[in-house]
Amino acid sequence: MTPRKLSLLFIFIFLAYAVARISLNLPALANPRELADTPSYLRVSRVPISEIGFWTDGRSFVFPLLLKLVKQDINQAAAIQLGFSILAWIFLAYITSASLRPLWLKLLSFGILLALSLVRSLAAWDYVMMTESLSISWFVLFLALGIWLTHEWRAYKVIAIILTGFFLAFTRDTNAYLLLMLAGLLIVSVLLRWSAPRVLWVAIPFLLIFLLNNYTSNFGSRWVFPLNNVVGKRILVRSQALEYFQSCGMPVTPELLSLADEYANGQDRAFYNDPALEGYRQWLAADGKSCYMTWLLSDPVRSVGEVIVQFESLIRFDKMGGFFAKKYDPLIPYFIEPFLYPAKFTLALWLILTLGAFIVVWKQAWRSHRLWGIYLLLCLPILPHLFITWHGDAMAAERHALSVGLQLALSFWLVVFLLLEQFAPNGKYQTDA
Repeated sequence: MTPRKLSLLFIFIFLAYAVARISLNLPALANPRELADTPSYLRVSRVPISEIGFWTDGRSFVFPLLLKLVKQDINQAAAIQLGFSILAWIFLAYITSASLRPLWLKLLSFGILLALSLVRSLAAWDYVMMTESLSISWFVLFLALGIWLTHEWRAYKVIAIILTGFFLAFTRDTNAYLLLMLAGLLIVSVLLRWSAPRVLWVAIPFLLIFLLNNYTSNFGSRWVFPLNNVVGKRILVRSQALEYFQSCGMPVTPELLSLADEYANGQDRAFYNDPALEGYRQWLAADGKSCYMTWLLSDPVRSVGEVIVQFESLIRFDKMGGFFAKKYDPLIPYFIEPFLYPAKFTLALWLILTLGAFIVVWKQAWRSHRLWGIYLLLCLPILPHLFITWHGDAMAAERHALSVGLQLALSFWLVVFLLLEQFAPNGKYQTDA
C-alpha cells in the first residue's frame, strides 16, 4: 500500500470513528449527568479569573475553567469534552502507529487504540460533569506528545508537552504526583547516562508544575476534604491508627470518635462545623498532613499491602455504571471490553508488565526502539500512582483510580505492539524512532 493510500485509509477510519462517537450518543450529549460534586465546580466557575480564589479554590481550576468558557452550559461542556477526547485519542493512535514499522501493525495499533477509547470506563465520562473526561483526554494527549517527542526533539514539542502536563496536573491533583514521578525517572535516566541531558528541559518543568500544584493545594486547602474522609473511614475505625494519630497530637474526643466511619460531609459536615471539633481542625491544619504521611511511611509493608489487596477491585471499577449519563449507550459490546481494557487478573498482569520493565532496563531496549522508554515511563509509576490514589482519599477510590487503569491498559498494548514488531518477519526495530 502506498503512503497516500495509507493516509486516506487512516482518514476514513478517523472520520468513521468521530461520526460514530458523536452521532450514536446524541441523547447522552443532550442530557449530561451532574453528580454530587458538580455544583462545587459550577460555583468555582462563577468566580472571576482575576481573583486568586479561582486558581486556588478547593477544586483544581481546569474543569471550572471549561465551565466558565461555556458560561455554565453543561451541554456545551459535554460537547467540548467529547470533541477533545476524539482529537486526543486519534492523535495517540496515529503517532503510535507512525512509530511502528510493519504496515499491518500500523493499522492494527491504530484500530486497537481507537477501540480502547470506546470502552465505557473511558468513553462514558465525556457526558458527565466531573473531571474524569478531561483528566483522561489530557493524559492521552500527554502520552501522544511524549511519543511524538521521541521521533524528533524540537523546542515546540517540549513546550507542548510541558503545557499539557500543566493542564493535566491542574485537572486532578493526583496527576501532579504522576508528573513528579516522571520527573524523577527522567532525572535518574540522565544521571545514569541513559538519556541525553536535554531531557532535563522536560523533567525540571514537570517538577516545578508539581510544586506549584502542591502550593495551590495547600493555599486552597484542597487536601482537607480528602484527609477528613481518610480520618473518618480509615483512622477512627482502627485502634492502632488512632493511637498513632493521638501520639501525633490529634485531640481524640468523644465528638471526633462519633464520626468514625463517616465521610468529611457526614453528620451535617461536623468535621467542618461542630464547635467541639475546633481543636481537631486546628491540629489538622498544622500537623494533619505530616502525621498522615509519617504514618504511611512508618509501616510501608502495611500501606503498600493495602494497595495490593485493593488492586484488582480498583482497576476493575465495577460500580462505574452508577456515575454515567442515563442515556449513554456503549459503542462496543460489553463482552469485547475485557479484551481491550484489562478487568480481570490485573494484579498478575501488572506483575508481568513490571517484570518486563526490569528486563527492558537490563537490556536497555530503548536504544533499539524509543517506545520501550515510553513503556517504562508508563509502567513503573503504576503502583506508586495507585498508592497515592488509594491513600489520598477514602471516597470514590475506584473513580479516582481510573487514570491508573488507563496506564495499565496502555502499558499492556504498547508491549503487545512492540513484541509483535520484534517477532514479525519484517519487524526489525527502528533505530531512528
